[in-house]
Amino acid sequence: MNLDARGTDGPRRVRDRIARLGLVALACVLLPASASAAKARSHRHASAPASAHSHAHPTLNAMRSWSAPTGTRVVFDFSAPVTLAGPDSGASRMLALSVPGEQATLHVGVPSTMLVRDSAVDSVRVMMTDDGLRLYLAFTDLVHFTVFTLAAEAEKPFRVVVDVTRPGAVAAEDRRLASIAAAKKSQRVRLVAVDAGHGGEDTGAHGPGGVLEKNVTLAVAKALVDELNQIPGVQGVLTRRGDYFIPLRERYKIAERVKADLFISIHCNSSHRRGKGNGTEVYFLSLTGASDQADADLANMENAADLVGGVPAQAEDDLVNILYDVKRSSALEKSQLLAESLLDHLLADRRLEARGVKQAGFAVLKSVEFPSVLVETAFINNPAEARLLRNADFQHELGHQLATGVSAYFNRSGVGLPTSGDSSGRSGR
Repeated sequence: MNLDARGTDGPRRVRDRIARLGLVALACVLLPASASAAKARSHRHASAPASAHSHAHPTLNAMRSWSAPTGTRVVFDFSAPVTLAGPDSGASRMLALSVPGEQATLHVGVPSTMLVRDSAVDSVRVMMTDDGLRLYLAFTDLVHFTVFTLAAEAEKPFRVVVDVTRPGAVAAEDRRLASIAAAKKSQRVRLVAVDAGHGGEDTGAHGPGGVLEKNVTLAVAKALVDELNQIPGVQGVLTRRGDYFIPLRERYKIAERVKADLFISIHCNSSHRRGKGNGTEVYFLSLTGASDQADADLANMENAADLVGGVPAQAEDDLVNILYDVKRSSALEKSQLLAESLLDHLLADRRLEARGVKQAGFAVLKSVEFPSVLVETAFINNPAEARLLRNADFQHELGHQLATGVSAYFNRSGVGLPTSGDSSGRSGR
């Protein structure tokens, strides 16, 4: 397949550039690990009408919770910034926070109690007192918690966030990932880590009719894993199995821990121009900048997911320097081959226009352990493509096409697939 003229160099030019560069230092952002790292349960939501923002004092307009196996995130939306009194972190069976004085009130449309009832948080209660607004969180056991605030940004209001981690849950998740890695070795399968972009508080891009990128990406990712598990010698594993937030760095770290052979991150494109933009494109990592300004803008938008989820930016001194060595060179070359194979097979759906294989500095693609690509399936702000993206049949068709592209990549790259006798008893955990 010929590459998009704006997109990327051909394979020979990439190899030549790599040969000239030799060993070059590359910095990857060190992001703190998330308390949310595996299968989600449900999320609860209690909110008030948008008119609450007209109040003279800041108002508590919504409460939400996002549950994952390692913990729970509880979020309080305020119409304006507030100050908090209470612990920033600790271990307890209950947490009490207060907004002192008369600076904040509970909007009439928000219930005073939110039942969570997962394995970390039992319930949340809000009370108005003479001293101000009180927030009470009742935990199901002795848990660790962290409290922080997020400034209003774009469509997001000022938020108070409580992240709760259950004791032993992180270790249990580590054991689960280790078991997948061990099974991969014993069953001799090619393992593909499939990353559903965004999640939880980070909804991603919005489309007409209320379609959210985070929901589309999870549906397509699940469809892709289902299809991969039908291919003898291949197993698919999700980095995000429910509606919760995972920092960008933790996503590829999950793939590294299960000893993945490939990493595919699923996203939906969006244009700043309402209803504009169409087609599908596949990216692999650029070390020297994006293909053009539009690609740079897209990478910046996707890389901002950590800011939305509350992961602080790291100073330059906190960057982890990784040598651009033979492993990096090989991963980049194979990433381009994987991107070409996936786009070739996505074009089987004539409803999508090919936008080419491109390069940009996506943070989620910065592992050197395996070929990595990011698939922008279609434009969620385009009404016609948004209707496709929210359609279950179309989501499954995308999963099938991508899985076929993965199989073709293994054959084209010379890696090949184990025989069916070597890969019996697999499961798509």
